[in-house]
Amino acid sequence: MPEISEVHIDAALTNLSVAYRNSAFISDALAPVINVRKQFDRYFIYDADREAFRANNDRRAPGAEANEVDFSLSTDNYTADDHALTAVVPDEERDNADPAIQPSVDRVEFLREKIDLNKEVELAGLLTDAAVITQNETLSGTGQWSDFINSDPVQAVETRKSTIVGSVQTLPNTLVLPYEVYTQVRVHPAVVDRAAYANVAVVGPEVLAQIFDVDRVLVPRALRNTAAPGQTPSMSFVWGKDALLAYVPPRPALKSVSLALTFQWSGAPSSLSGHSVEVWREDRRKADVIRVQRYYDQKVIAAGAAWLWVDAVA
Repeated sequence: MPEISEVHIDAALTNLSVAYRNSAFISDALAPVINVRKQFDRYFIYDADREAFRANNDRRAPGAEANEVDFSLSTDNYTADDHALTAVVPDEERDNADPAIQPSVDRVEFLREKIDLNKEVELAGLLTDAAVITQNETLSGTGQWSDFINSDPVQAVETRKSTIVGSVQTLPNTLVLPYEVYTQVRVHPAVVDRAAYANVAVVGPEVLAQIFDVDRVLVPRALRNTAAPGQTPSMSFVWGKDALLAYVPPRPALKSVSLALTFQWSGAPSSLSGHSVEVWREDRRKADVIRVQRYYDQKVIAAGAAWLWVDAVA
């Protein structure tokens, strides 16, 4: 926690403070949130054997029975675990803080940021795990998209669209290019040539979406500090150098396919948008204690709705 001397600055500006904030979390965009009334429950999986896609003989002779068909129905479960962190605001800090410092508000934002970072790290770990996303390939050497002579990311993506369609019968609509991949792909000759043909000067995510023929290109830039506490910060990108092509529904619905979902317990006590904030007094410490919680479970629902390129760039 900050020292008492660190929350007071002589003649400090009241409308300015410096804060380091993480940006470009994509976990909720890639694993859409489903608000659930129970902390744990089950959900149905319809027609895993794809009987709806089987052409059956439907001709019926007079007086004969019609050919009988049906689909399979199974279930899976979720558990929205409690993710919580606490922080302490001593009376001395609150009483000596300048107007630019809001100890309670700052702690709530800090705790929520850390919980959301953990959520991002968890989903990135799931969706870049070749044991989870079994439709994948590891690129190396001249096959990596950082090799501007021998590789073609546009063709690579186009080829794998058919793999996803064959697996889940839905065209992928989302391409995830983590920042280190994005910086290479946006200047790749195969991309630049197509952008020039369309008379586009700057290749950003929207232009890339058109070039790769997907609804959107997500560019996660979230960072994590991997250094031990008290050591010089060591920053690295959460999503690394892998690329992911996937189908993510615009909004989750019954009987729809999705790569992943976030089951969020919206019925948790004092919950607001899945988060809850509690404050209580501890007189023996002469301090307020703040706890931020979020109940959720991120699950891969249809691994076949994605293709993963491991080490897409060098």
